[in-house]
Amino acid sequence: MNKEGKLIWITGLSGAGKTTIAKKVYEILKQQNPNNFVHLDGDDIRNMLGEFASFGIEGRKRTAEVYARLCNYLTGRGINVIISTISLYHSVHEYNRVNNKNYYEILLDVGQNVLTNRNKKGLYNPGAIDVMGINQEPEFPLNPDLVLENNSKSQLQGNIDKIIELID
Repeated sequence: MNKEGKLIWITGLSGAGKTTIAKKVYEILKQQNPNNFVHLDGDDIRNMLGEFASFGIEGRKRTAEVYARLCNYLTGRGINVIISTISLYHSVHEYNRVNNKNYYEILLDVGQNVLTNRNKKGLYNPGAIDVMGINQEPEFPLNPDLVLENNSKSQLQGNIDKIIELID
């Protein structure tokens, strides 16, 4: 039987830098153990799910639950998973804690003014709907393992280092 894998759950609002940090952490960890790490990105999985993955509150929650179950399935087979996802629901965080022995919850904390300035996907434009943190109330993790400020590029390497240190 395989040893249970680690689940590194990187969460925060859109534009917080989840994918950027997750990709860098993945590159470092993949060098250490090339056969045992996978990076899942919430946007990529959402695209694969298609119509199932709506941006309304119930659709977001249902999608987050699918992400959590997928991660649990993979870690149960000895695969280490790094996921970058909004998925800001207490029930999902609790599911992860209960079902993954090696669960690491990382919240990227970014000021709203920084998110608005980054606005890569145009989500923070006036009149936008179904935006977590604007017209949908996020449920930020209650007891994350790490809370990392990620307001500038100068914080990037330090945040990556903190994640690597946490999971080693």
